[in-house]
Amino acid sequence: MNPREQQQMNETLNTLQQRGQIFTEQMFQAKEENWKLEDLCKERAKEVKKKREDVKQKAIDLLNLHILTPNPAYQRADGLNPTKLADINQRKLVSNLEARLNKALIRNATTINESNAIKAKIDKLRQKRMNDNFNRTSLEKKLRKLQADLDVVMETAAAAAEQRETFQEKKNQLLSDNIDEAAEFNEAYAQLGKYIDTQNELLEKSIEKAAKAVKFDTATNDDVDTRGMLSVSEEKKKQQDIQLFSATIREQDKAYRHTQQKIEEYKRDFADLFAVAGSTDMDEIATTFCANEDESFRLFTHIQTVNQETDTVQQQFEKLCADIQAYEDEGRSKERARVQEKLELDQGVVDAKEENRQLMIQAVDEQKTVMNIAKRVSGLFYKINCESLLEGRSSQGGGLAFLNGQSVDENNILQFMGVIEERATQIVRDHVKSLAQQGAEGQRRRKSISLTQSLAGSMDAAITGKPVALEMFDSDEEDDDGDKVLTRDAIMNSVKNTFEVKGLSPKRRK
Repeated sequence: MNPREQQQMNETLNTLQQRGQIFTEQMFQAKEENWKLEDLCKERAKEVKKKREDVKQKAIDLLNLHILTPNPAYQRADGLNPTKLADINQRKLVSNLEARLNKALIRNATTINESNAIKAKIDKLRQKRMNDNFNRTSLEKKLRKLQADLDVVMETAAAAAEQRETFQEKKNQLLSDNIDEAAEFNEAYAQLGKYIDTQNELLEKSIEKAAKAVKFDTATNDDVDTRGMLSVSEEKKKQQDIQLFSATIREQDKAYRHTQQKIEEYKRDFADLFAVAGSTDMDEIATTFCANEDESFRLFTHIQTVNQETDTVQQQFEKLCADIQAYEDEGRSKERARVQEKLELDQGVVDAKEENRQLMIQAVDEQKTVMNIAKRVSGLFYKINCESLLEGRSSQGGGLAFLNGQSVDENNILQFMGVIEERATQIVRDHVKSLAQQGAEGQRRRKSISLTQSLAGSMDAAITGKPVALEMFDSDEEDDDGDKVLTRDAIMNSVKNTFEVKGLSPKRRK
């Protein structure tokens, strides 16, 4: 791998790291936006709950505001329709929630589009990484092949170097051995030549002396062991020396022939070396071999450096792959968390809609209850002849004269119940007077208490709105219990109990 490819790989790795950092920051921003949206939803839910409680409290306070005042201006204050206002407020709240839901859906779609774009970039980078892996694998194969070839070259060079060193050592050893053997041979040859010359001279002298002795010797009693100037033992010794010198000469000839054979072998080896090198100059061959050795060592050093760089790049690549895998895992976990948060928000919206629907159903039920109570109050109003009391008020200019000729609804029900209470009190008082006139005080007291209790029971039954208790006012053909008196305290307690049963217990203003 050359430095340019390594630089390109480093630039690619840096680009991937920067993009991974950008994706991580975008994920954190999306998560922060989800947190902000969740906090905003919680705040809006608190505001909605607070507004709902305020609307309920205002409706209760509005119902209880100046119910019996003679001033028409204050009486018109009770003419507001709390149910209608609550419906309007709920519609506004639903519209607000729908608008927020649309914004959240738009933000969700934007986030999905951004996620798809990020996924496309990740796929593109993954494809590029796969291509880089393929290229890297190809380069590794080429590098391994090159390393194998270099190993063969290095092994061949090492074997050639070993053979050269061996041949050089053998050459030096042979040269030194040949020089020593040649010196010894020349010295022995010179000594042997001198010895032969000496022996030849001695032999010639001994022959001459022997000849003279034979010619001039007249004595017959000489020693037979003495022939000439040498004795027989000396002559044998000289013969032994001559045999020894002959053996030595043969050994020297043999060593000489062996040396000549080695020289011939070396000549053939040098001829092969010259043929391989293409030159007959030993200095040039030695220079070429040293240059090849230096080139092999430089190439070996370069291979080691490339291996180290390859190992470093491999470690960096593995680390980058691990970081990318960690980023992908983190991104998937954050994506699952974001999807879970979105599902929770969607479930919250669905719950809010369901709560709104339940409130609408509850409001309709309350409206039906109010209308049912108004129907029973109207029947009771006409049963106990309360219109005569309103006619008297009209002639006197009373504050409740405006009820004459009107129907009972949620706006004026409390005024009608006040008239019913007053009429019931009047009936009880007239009944007590009639009993007093009859002189049955004990019996009258018991009947008055019984009548008062029965009127209170009918009043509670009319206010609670329960089906069993409201059936006694379904028609004008019912029993005479419809003539019983309703008290305002009982009506107020019944209204409070109704709100508590429906889960709308109001809070008093501070």
